[in-house]
Amino acid sequence: MPGSLEPTDVATFLLLGDVRIHGPWQGSLTLGSRKVLALLLMAGDTSGMHVDSIAEHLWGPARPASCNQMIRSHVMALRMALPPDRAHITHSRASGYRIHHEPHDVDAHLFEHRIHQGRDSIRAGRGMEAVDHLNNGLRLWRSNVAMADVQDVLVLQGQTARLHELRLQAEEFLVEARLQSQHGDAQLLVPGLMHLTHVHPFRERLLAQLMIALYASGRRIEALSVYTRTRRRFIEDAGIEPSEYLQRVHQAILNGEEYRSIIAVSSTFMRCA
Repeated sequence: MPGSLEPTDVATFLLLGDVRIHGPWQGSLTLGSRKVLALLLMAGDTSGMHVDSIAEHLWGPARPASCNQMIRSHVMALRMALPPDRAHITHSRASGYRIHHEPHDVDAHLFEHRIHQGRDSIRAGRGMEAVDHLNNGLRLWRSNVAMADVQDVLVLQGQTARLHELRLQAEEFLVEARLQSQHGDAQLLVPGLMHLTHVHPFRERLLAQLMIALYASGRRIEALSVYTRTRRRFIEDAGIEPSEYLQRVHQAILNGEEYRSIIAVSSTFMRCA
């Protein structure tokens, strides 16, 4: 994301939840209009999308006879809803429909920018600064599913999966920043990490963070047990050992090393990620 991406207001286009437009228009968009909006936003403002392409994404081979008129109606509704000083839609024979906007006017783009800021702050050793960036990014999510109301559009499912992966990375970076900041809140991280590692049992960064948080909370045996269970699961389900990174964290805890040295192992991994 561009380094100059700095928002001054609430994003106009909201994708991190149901698809919405934030602006003065008080009407509600139809489901079809929200689908067209998501498609145009995903196409980007440097390229357009022709009616035939939009129809293919919306209906596939079962498109209705009036699909072109329906799409024009959806676009008309979008034009009514857009704040004219923030975004607009154009159409040409060459490129089709294009939506023009600033990158920070899409909450998904802004979220990704916050992740990059947080990651860079972690790499520079500025843990509390990273916490602020990452918390600001995660607060943009209005539900657990991005573009939740348009998931029957197949091409958008891949974009949703990408945003969900970025959200999980943001959660990992946030834990790393809080561990790095050494503000004594490791024990507060344990419940959330237990949930995340249950949902993502092969996510090694999360597993290492859980081990470190347990160790920092005076729960060394539980931290070592996490590794024992993880190793067994990796071998039984995938036929492989845990990564060298996870093994190094385990060995450091086994040796009873100081918290600062264990965090150094984790930080080294973060700089390489």
